[in-house]
Amino acid sequence: MYFLIEHNRTTKKTHCEEFSDYAAAQFAGLQKEQEYFHAKRHEMEVVVFEANSIDDLKRTHSRYFVTGGKDDNSAGALLAIGLIGLAIYLHNKK
Repeated sequence: MYFLIEHNRTTKKTHCEEFSDYAAAQFAGLQKEQEYFHAKRHEMEVVVFEANSIDDLKRTHSRYFVTGGKDDNSAGALLAIGLIGLAIYLHNKK
């Protein structure tokens, strides 16, 4: 399978379309790139990947599928890093 990914670098939103034909996926990707270029939408990234399934693609190219939803642990990771930094600061202040 081939997957056409349209990724907004600013909002982190991704649209994914599945193709069985590589040439069709590439042609659709080229059309999207031209559309975004003419609209001056430089925050948009258009790529075509080959993968066995969407799940495989999400595993290998996870940055395109960050949702920020309840399953996204990035806020928890940032909190943990902040707390570690605070603990180091307080420890060194003694």
